[in-house]
Amino acid sequence: MNQITVGDININYEIQGSGAPLLMIIGLSVSRRDWGKKLTDLLSQHYQLILFDNRDTGLTSQSTRSYNIADMADDAAGLLDALNIPKAHVFGISMGGAIAQQFALKYPDKLDKLILGCTMAGGACSQLGDISGVMSGDLLPLLFTPTFIQNHQQELAEFITATTPFHSKGEALQRQLQAFATHDTCDTLADIKAPTLIITGDEDIAIPRSNSDLLAAKIPNAKSEIIADAAHGFSYSHPEITADLIHLFLQQPPNSDKSIMEDKRTAIKDRFITYSIAFNSLQPTKVLEFFHLPAMLMTSKEVAVMEKPIEVLGVFAILMDGLKEQKFKESRIVSPLKITQLSDNQAQVVGVAKRFNVEVHGG
Repeated sequence: MNQITVGDININYEIQGSGAPLLMIIGLSVSRRDWGKKLTDLLSQHYQLILFDNRDTGLTSQSTRSYNIADMADDAAGLLDALNIPKAHVFGISMGGAIAQQFALKYPDKLDKLILGCTMAGGACSQLGDISGVMSGDLLPLLFTPTFIQNHQQELAEFITATTPFHSKGEALQRQLQAFATHDTCDTLADIKAPTLIITGDEDIAIPRSNSDLLAAKIPNAKSEIIADAAHGFSYSHPEITADLIHLFLQQPPNSDKSIMEDKRTAIKDRFITYSIAFNSLQPTKVLEFFHLPAMLMTSKEVAVMEKPIEVLGVFAILMDGLKEQKFKESRIVSPLKITQLSDNQAQVVGVAKRFNVEVHGG
């Protein structure tokens, strides 16, 4: 267990991966464990993740006083100082996104790029949804769509069992709720100067999408991405898409006026050109390894997001469809499509290519 003293508390934290620092700020009542393993494993391939428990949560000290969201931003900035990290990207979700907004306003010199997930400005300009599950402990309907819950019952049961002991309770939860209730950046969002990406799910009942739309409208030059069939816990239910969007955003030049989807189109074309030359000589696992970003391709048929495990022929068919039609949608991620019962036989792959009038060159 790593702990470090910041102000009047001891913060429990974890460092994962290497690369540019990415400070990840979790939401109301939950701890750093609620990010889940899939997302952090994906992001840590490219970045040095700084994960931590907010005050009154997990293994970080319980607060001896009331506080507000700006105080929690002070905690985050103090953690970076204590770790000798002068500047970082910041990704905050839900209440963590509120903390990230205050961080951007109070500590612009410590911030590189800002990512706000399923969050809001607070105050009179925002619309809070149903967060009753936080108080009752019935978190699954708050975080995930009914379909995701139905299809992942065992996984979610294990997840809740492992994470719930570290959630805020009693007076600690009440202090966090009070802090979140006083959050208000309605009149100061225009002062956020960092490049900003806003991500949310289209089925979020806790902090509805309209809040993200407002953030995107008020933060200068902010980019917005909506993940379809995702709710408040999109970072857990859709880790590949989330990691994809974050990585592409963080790799964009600071003043780029291109959308993230335009970058995806370029990336997928580059990948196809590189690998189509020797496609016949590749093992299926290598093809899947190379095309590991699941939200890269958008087509008019909305057949685009690849969900592992998927057979190589399915991957190839989707690529051919997208490359032929060249129709990519802005600010929209379509539902995952799993293609099964398909062979990776090379003759069938070539047949798919011919169906889409795409030539495959042997290696």
